[in-house]
Amino acid sequence: MPFKPALALALSASLLVTACAKGGPDGRRGPPPGAAGMAEHGPMDPERMKSLVTRYTERWDANNDGAATCDDINLTRSRLFRVLDEDKDGFLNSGEYRHAKFEDKSFLFFDFMAVDKDHDGSVSVEELVAVPNSQFLAADNDHDCRISADEA
Repeated sequence: MPFKPALALALSASLLVTACAKGGPDGRRGPPPGAAGMAEHGPMDPERMKSLVTRYTERWDANNDGAATCDDINLTRSRLFRVLDEDKDGFLNSGEYRHAKFEDKSFLFFDFMAVDKDHDGSVSVEELVAVPNSQFLAADNDHDCRISADEA
């Protein structure tokens, strides 16, 4: 019997709809209890908030100034560039650049040719630093280049 893509798609869709309609393991639909955060349970405990802010700051604060900012991302990217530049010629070739995605997941979304803005066959430190850091941008809700306590 030949494979019918339309039949397979319809079957997959119906299984997905059925699974979603049943809800979670306890039969509930929607987010798990506690996932609603402040709306369900009121403001976050101040100690927990302080801990989260500290974790974000420690994660992103590359220049140790006590804040997580875009300057920290730029510094981290400059340091990464020096590590990736194996032949120390001041540029990354495609072979050197391919290792970037293992250090920073943002680079999974940007292939070598997209980062090489001047199309000279190599990536400069300025071109590498210019790649948006998806995790930092997702946390920086107000786009002020600083992760505030509320954003953390």
